[in-house]
Parts: sequence; structure tokens; C-alpha cells
Amino acid sequence: MNSILQNLEDPNRPFLGPNYWIIKNMGLLLPKNLLAKILYIILHEIVAFFVITQYMELYVIRTDLDLVLTNMKISMLSVVCIVKVHSFIFWQKHWHDVLDYVTAADKFERQSDDPIKSRIVETYTRYCRRLTYFYWVLVFTTFLTTTGTPLMRYLSSSTFRQNMRNGTEPFPHIFSSWMPIDKYHSPGCWITVLWHTLLCAYGAAIMAAYDTCIVVIMVFFGGKLDLLRERCKQMFGPSTISDRQCEEVVQQLHGIHVMMLKYSRLFNSLLSPVMFFYMVMCSLMLCASAYQLTSAQNAAQKLLMAEYLIFGIAQLFVFCWHSNDVLIKNENMTSGPFESNWFLANYRQRKDVLTLSGQLCIKNIFTAGPFANLTLPTFINILKGAYSYYTLLRK
Repeated sequence: MNSILQNLEDPNRPFLGPNYWIIKNMGLLLPKNLLAKILYIILHEIVAFFVITQYMELYVIRTDLDLVLTNMKISMLSVVCIVKVHSFIFWQKHWHDVLDYVTAADKFERQSDDPIKSRIVETYTRYCRRLTYFYWVLVFTTFLTTTGTPLMRYLSSSTFRQNMRNGTEPFPHIFSSWMPIDKYHSPGCWITVLWHTLLCAYGAAIMAAYDTCIVVIMVFFGGKLDLLRERCKQMFGPSTISDRQCEEVVQQLHGIHVMMLKYSRLFNSLLSPVMFFYMVMCSLMLCASAYQLTSAQNAAQKLLMAEYLIFGIAQLFVFCWHSNDVLIKNENMTSGPFESNWFLANYRQRKDVLTLSGQLCIKNIFTAGPFANLTLPTFINILKGAYSYYTLLRK
């Protein structure tokens, strides 16, 4: 396993190695080869058409509440997946700019011989690797759960098996979608199973690629704030420095913060529309999952529904937690200049410190559309909203 994970590392991208590998192989970053680029775009559009067929089927099954909830629970997640893919492709140039900045800024920090800065870099790199691999495992588990739900339903219920034999229960499928063939009898039913499995694997891989890329970039901005705070603490060194040296240090710190603000705002402009759409869909998806969990008839179905519900909550929590962590580190970073030996500086140098502290007070908050910040209070409000929808549905 260590050998496999080591192959995902990229010496040119020491921080983003595994994340860059997966977004590139999943076609979120389109290759330069024209033929390969066209094939990736065709693949993405085929999956987008499949999502349309899910909503076509939703109209057909509109009279059965349980089937409607099952369809909506998955189709809403599918729509979010398609939005993530197309937003990444549409703003391809801007994503390249953000990824290149993260790589260049990370390499700049790795050149430092200071043990404190090196420890900060090592800490956020190791944390991102663990988070990435854990999230991949979570997504893979959800993929197995989703594809295995029909089989578990068949194996866990003798009544269901009997009803299938006498024709009162239709063949169970992974997704509820329209098909141009008879999907309830052989061979059409097995073609549909294979089709759904491939699409589920694609969706899981896209989720793993996009979500982990977003989260590790958030973690990087948090680590960059810690490094900037440490640089501010060391700006005067152990003894006094000349006015010229102070001016150069302040200019460097000012430049680092300006560049970080520029690319964090660019990153937020790419992320915010997707997060707004995702939060709306997530509220409805959590509501449908909770309703099906409480109405499930046997333990196997409850276990599968619970895992799907946990994945939805965990996915939302990961975004909100790390965005909130960046906000906290941003506030802590402003105290960096006043943790230095500023009291040893002369009047002119103290004016430079005040100017720098004013610049560091400018912060950027990751948002979910124009209405909400991506923070823990927002996460709690979404859970409250989903619970309200759930109680309304129960009544």
C-alpha cells in the first residue's frame, strides 16, 4: 500500500501530488492532447445526460413516495457532481492559476531552513495526505454501499425474494433512471446494472477528486496564514535592525499577504457558486435520507441508509470545518506583528509595523453564494433546516 501511495507523489508538486494526479486522470483538468480532451468532454456529457434520465424517471414514479425519495436522494447528489465537473472545466484557466500558485507558494515555504516553518509545512502536508486518503476510503465505502443496496435488499428479505419470483416486485436497480430497453427483465436488467455501476464509480471518483482538492487548498491557505504569522513574529529578529532592513521585511510580508488574498479570493469565486448549489441540494438530500432511515423495514436497509446519511453529513462538515479553520487562523494571524520585538524598534519602524498590521486585517471568507459564509454555524443551520424538512415530511 505504501508503494502504491508513493507512486501518487509528484516531485514537481510536493504538496498537491495525489490530488493533482486524481483531478488530472478524472478529466477535471483537461489534457493538452485534442483527442483526449474531446473524449473526456464526451464522457462528462454522457454522464450529464444520465442525470437527465434520472429526472425523466422521477416523473414516471411520482405516485410512489418511497421511490421518489430514493430517486431524489441520489439524483440531487448526481446534479451536484455534474455542476462540480462543468464548473471546473468552464473555469479551467482560473483553476490552473490557483493550483500553480499553491504549488509555487508551497515550494517557496519549503526552501526555509527555519525549524518552526519547516514543522508547519510538514504538519499541514501530512494532515492533507491523511485527510485525502481517509476521504477516498469514505467515498469508496459509499460507492460499495450504493451499488450493493439492491443486493442487500434482495438477500435480507425473504418476502422481497418471494415477491420477485411471483412478479409482484420489479427487479431492483442501483439508480432510478429511464432506459431505452426493458430494464426489469434479462438481458436488459443486467445491462442496466452494469451501466449504473460504471456511472456510480465515475461519480464517486469525481467526488473524491473535487472534494479533496478543495479541502487541501483550504488547509494550505490555513497553513500559509500560520507561516505568515511566524514570519511576522520574526520580522525584527533577536536584535534591532536598520530602517532599510525593516522596510524590506515589511514589503516582503505585505507582498506575501497581497498574493495570498488575490488567489484566495479567486479560489472563493470558483468555489462559492458550487457550494451554494450544494448546500441547497444537501438539505433536501439529508432530509430524504433521514426519512428513509426511519421508515426502513429491516436492519440491513437501515445500516445502508445510515452510511449514506453519514457520508452526506461528513462531506458537508469537511468543507465547513476547514473553511472555519481558515477564518480563525486569519484572525490569529493579525497578532503576528505584535508578537515580534517591535518594542525594540524606533519610531519609523513602528509606523511600518502599524501599516503592516492594517494590511493583515484584510481577510477573505470562503462563502456559499452571496447569502452564507462557509462556517460551522452555517453547517448547523443546514442540519436544522434538513431536520425541519424531515419533520414536515413525517407529518
